[in-house]
Amino acid sequence: MHPLAVEQNFRARATRLQSWGIGLLACALLLWLYAAWQLFTSYDSTYNGLDCPAPVNAEPRDLYYEDSGDAHRDALQCASDRDWPQPLAALVVSIPLTAAGTVLLTAGMVSIRLRHHHDDMESAQK
Repeated sequence: MHPLAVEQNFRARATRLQSWGIGLLACALLLWLYAAWQLFTSYDSTYNGLDCPAPVNAEPRDLYYEDSGDAHRDALQCASDRDWPQPLAALVVSIPLTAAGTVLLTAGMVSIRLRHHHDDMESAQK
């Protein structure tokens, strides 16, 4: 095989590795955004059409300190209506995607950088 063809194949593989890495990191970013959206947005409860605050803005004293008032009952209902397995699953799935994307992106970038360094060294020796 001609050396130029080998060089083009090597650079194409390195670019493909970078592209896959960027794609996997983008998927992981979307999963993180979904989990953040679930954490920072308010939602409606099935209990008497109750408007529940975002979990970040919820008052913990209403939930954890027993009270005979409506605030405690509403906080308990809002806490039980929030669907936590989906955002948690999104975060769990994003971990291997992030790891694989980082490895692929780094491998592609290092391959291209080393090839440029090798080319510069060869041109400096001539």
